[in-house]
Amino acid sequence: MRAKRSPVYSGVFAVLMLGVTACGGTGASPTPTPPPAQNSGAAPAPSPARPALASPIASPSPALAAATPTATTEAAGDTYEVQSGDTLGTISQQFYGDPTQWRRIYDANKDAIGSDPDKLKLGTKLTIPPKQS
Repeated sequence: MRAKRSPVYSGVFAVLMLGVTACGGTGASPTPTPPPAQNSGAAPAPSPARPALASPIASPSPALAAATPTATTEAAGDTYEVQSGDTLGTISQQFYGDPTQWRRIYDANKDAIGSDPDKLKLGTKLTIPPKQS
């Protein structure tokens, strides 16, 4: 005895067949979609400017590493004039060979540097404490 198909089964079958036909299941090539029109008259909005990194411990750039520090030797220690691109970490690396010693330079020069060790001003003369043995 053969089972009789329900109207729901026939409807699902019809929808599936319609989906196969619409998706290109019959071998017909899909209709190409034109690319969206581009408005060549309007320029895209510029990206907002990113703030400069201001970490006291930064790796020196090759150009900065090649620069000779402006330092003079005095009886009380060394003096250094802040150059473009300097951070307390790079100055500490030049004098102590260790960028993590930047706090010693900051503590000796708080009056000249101010409350923010990340904001060095060009031309500021810093006193470099002697290297600890």
